[in-house]
Amino acid sequence: WGVAHGTLTPAAGAEAGPAGGPAWIDPPQWPAAASQVFEPGDEMAVGQAVRQQYGAVRDEAHPGAFQREA
Repeated sequence: WGVAHGTLTPAAGAEAGPAGGPAWIDPPQWPAAASQVFEPGDEMAVGQAVRQQYGAVRDEAHPGAFQREA
């Protein structure tokens, strides 16, 4: 219940919130994610880089588990 409605104030017992319960304050805002605009044609290079990075991490975490058979 508390997590869904924010965080408790330090003096939660001193203030009454909804239905006589503890007082709530809104949690801090998350910083906005950085965004980037891609031009047509850039998507292929970005996609290849993401696939390469994914494959490298996967192979490091599970060596030999995803090798293709010839």
